[in-house]
Amino acid sequence: MDYDYLINNLPTGVQSFEWLRSTNRNYADKTAYVYKIAKKTVPMVLSRPRRFGKSTLLSTLEELFLHGVKPYDGHDSYFKGLWIENKWTDNKQYLVLHLNFAHLNQLCRTVEQFERKLMQAYDKFASAHGISLPEDSIDVADKFSALLEKVPNGSLVLLIDEHDAVLLSHLNNEDEKAQAAAILSSIYDAVKFYSQKFRCVFTTGITRFHDLQLGSAGNSMTDISFDSDFGACCGYTREELKLYFADNLRAAAAIRTKCDFAEVSDVQIEALLDEMAEWYDGFCFDDACSTKLFSTWSVLRFFSDKHAKLSAYWVAEESISMPQLLKAAVGRVNLESLLEEYRTGEFILSFGDFKQASLSNPEANPYALLYQSGYLTLAAPFDIESIVRLKRPNKELNWAFANLVAERLYRVREFFNNQYRAHIAAVLASLDPERINAYFIELFKTLPYEIYAIDKESMVAALIFFNLNGAGLQPQMEVSENVGRPDMVVDLPHAGVSLVFEFKYEKSADPRKLDAKLNEAAAQIKTKDYGHSGCRQKRIGRFAVVFCGDPAVRNIARCTLVDVLER
Repeated sequence: MDYDYLINNLPTGVQSFEWLRSTNRNYADKTAYVYKIAKKTVPMVLSRPRRFGKSTLLSTLEELFLHGVKPYDGHDSYFKGLWIENKWTDNKQYLVLHLNFAHLNQLCRTVEQFERKLMQAYDKFASAHGISLPEDSIDVADKFSALLEKVPNGSLVLLIDEHDAVLLSHLNNEDEKAQAAAILSSIYDAVKFYSQKFRCVFTTGITRFHDLQLGSAGNSMTDISFDSDFGACCGYTREELKLYFADNLRAAAAIRTKCDFAEVSDVQIEALLDEMAEWYDGFCFDDACSTKLFSTWSVLRFFSDKHAKLSAYWVAEESISMPQLLKAAVGRVNLESLLEEYRTGEFILSFGDFKQASLSNPEANPYALLYQSGYLTLAAPFDIESIVRLKRPNKELNWAFANLVAERLYRVREFFNNQYRAHIAAVLASLDPERINAYFIELFKTLPYEIYAIDKESMVAALIFFNLNGAGLQPQMEVSENVGRPDMVVDLPHAGVSLVFEFKYEKSADPRKLDAKLNEAAAQIKTKDYGHSGCRQKRIGRFAVVFCGDPAVRNIARCTLVDVLER
């Protein structure tokens, strides 16, 4: 099998539907959703995280309204063989104004520069369609209105990609943000006032639509972001991967199992999909929580890797330039509550906080913003009477979430990123309490205690739990005192050992009190049946740990290996 051929046929980094189809790239047929969108006459808006295929969705709509599903210009329709080919009966060609605000906003340092580029886009569209616009248009709103005056009723399709790009780039400048909101309002005011001119209006972005601060201008838009009918319009389902990426799955399975391409079994492919699901699946965008999706970008990057390495692809570029939405979200998080919710794996907020969370509101729930940016996803169905439960969708986002929190949590982030993640598994596998204790002490040294004051054992456990997760391990933790439940279990399959930690907190630096807490922890760990709760390996190393909260110490003051069990 020619692996280079398979990689070259992937749609990685390609957003143009025409280009995908004309070059025979892999395309997961989303035209059933395109059909639903195109059939509607009300203006619509869709919110999805970055790198989920929004731009390709808009490009597909553009091709449909420009050329329909019939052959043209001497070649077959690019919809040939797709679901929509025999369903779409509207053969009229429409005027399509497709605006990508992220592209228009590139290299723009001010909203005024963006406005000039938007006016140029209007001019270019008008010129291409023989429309004469008045030269004395005073601003972008005036020019757009003049354009709409000239087009026939029902003839125009307006597609806006990344409608919030200019607003997000000026979050910290109130004047610029107000100018951006005014420009957006001018567009949606015109959509509302000239509604008879439009055949279809469809816009996409990252943030919720009300975050654009449009006031009454946005009332004409229908938000389909949580509509179950459109839950899988972006991203890949497991069935789509099996149908449209069969050869890529087989090739990756062959690499990972070190067998010939033709010898890969269905069982091996399903096993690979299970692994991929742990890393990249779990996203849910519909209120019924009925459809789970793989991250588009991550799957394509995985298939592009000749070593078939499961890694954190989707967030690789976030660390280079954290988007404004994430900065706003992370900056608002209460660290103590965050670590507690991180431990439980569930982030709970009211429906009102979730639905109305706004970047313009400094009191907005940060978890709603993290949902918008893709770091959290729906964990259960919701309605207007219920609370909303969010979770981290997969391993990739688990790692990414830990790095986001580390951005705020540590004075020396390099410790977490490099040394800690690279070596913690080996340190734990040594079962050496001195090495483990030294490592934990280094961790606690990097904490700004004026922000994150540790004053109970559950906070000590939650912090270490958070770091082990960020290091790629998957600890289990339960802070309750129920018999048979440890404070924390860490499985190390490569070393054939499970580690159990019992945490205690002592506010005094008195050695006698610290020793008494250590003995108490050791005694408790011996009374619990840890061999049947969370430990998967035959060897179990059990540790007692005491954190000293005295301001002169503030680190792990005691750590001892209680015993090693063999099962």
